[in-house]
Amino acid sequence: MTSFQKKMSSSFYTRFIFMKSNILKPDLSGLIRLISLAWIITKMICYKLWFSERFFPLVPVHEILSGLPAILHSTLFVISIGCMLLLLVSPGRKTIMVLLLAELLSCCLDQNRWQPWEYQFIFMYATFVFCKAEKDVMISWQLIVAGLYFFGGVGKLNSGFIHDTWKYLMLHRWLDIGQVNIWVTRAGYLLPLIEMLAGICLLYNRTRKPAMWVLILMHLLILIMLGPAGLSINHVVWPWNILMIFLLYSLFNNKSFSVNAEVIRKPASWVVIICWWILPWFQLSGHWDKYLSSVLYSGGVEQLFICTDNPAAKKDLGKYMDSSFSVIPCSPVLSVYNWGIREIRTAPYPEQRIQKAMIRAWKKKYPGKTDRFYIYKPGFAYTVKEIILP
Repeated sequence: MTSFQKKMSSSFYTRFIFMKSNILKPDLSGLIRLISLAWIITKMICYKLWFSERFFPLVPVHEILSGLPAILHSTLFVISIGCMLLLLVSPGRKTIMVLLLAELLSCCLDQNRWQPWEYQFIFMYATFVFCKAEKDVMISWQLIVAGLYFFGGVGKLNSGFIHDTWKYLMLHRWLDIGQVNIWVTRAGYLLPLIEMLAGICLLYNRTRKPAMWVLILMHLLILIMLGPAGLSINHVVWPWNILMIFLLYSLFNNKSFSVNAEVIRKPASWVVIICWWILPWFQLSGHWDKYLSSVLYSGGVEQLFICTDNPAAKKDLGKYMDSSFSVIPCSPVLSVYNWGIREIRTAPYPEQRIQKAMIRAWKKKYPGKTDRFYIYKPGFAYTVKEIILP
């Protein structure tokens, strides 16, 4: 090998090691780029969620925002994507501020846009804007991510998770296991307990790395289960799961960042603590939203079903109707969850105020007195309750 070849080989090797190091342990700018990339891909997958020209109803935060022109939704979407593309090139606070404004306005126009990943990304970028020191930003992000896993586990401690997610989705559909005994069923409770424990362990230097690797393994298994090699469902959460692997490694593999009393006394940290560690407790009593409490794949959220014989509704939405829900006293029936997954490519916001607003929107679009609406709460002792609105 000539000296020139050796020099080129050495240069290539150095660049490769540098790129590998930056990918696995990116700095703050690198993480902003990664989040922006994941956010772009996620929004493109569920692009119909961000437009008003669709069958799935819009649920604005106030009636005054209903009926606004479709161009407003489209413009906000374009502004957001444009800002994210700019952040891929040059992460900057001014661009992030414009992005946050566009996203917040868009979320005011439809509460179904308040997805868990949307809430997380907005909050992480807001801390980047308001925290001056990079170390403060990183620690705020650590608190957010740790809280996300802890309350993600809390939200799964219910029979709905065991029945719908553990037994049906994971054991039956993914692993093709039929009947299981009571001990295998109860073993499902270990998953949320492990997730809760890992969330707490992320905050302590001695336990941080083992917790990080446990959660990375969890995301890899989720990707295998939901991805092309598995069930190939819920594509909208694939980018988020991949991103979380990078965030976990970047935030918790480096021990120069740690949560301590000095940091917690800072105002930005307290905002994070309140929103990610205190308010989520109130979702247990119904006084805080589940999606704002990291409740995802919990199996315990209520779902709206619509029974209709309206010809216009069947013409518009017949392809989303299903005859497989034996617990609902009609067939075929429209599962609003499945409708959301198939049309806007994401789950609808699982709160009763949203479901009631959707019923009112349905009655306005498809007037009639024969349609019936049911709330189904999953679990071994599931409940089905008819909702009657004036």
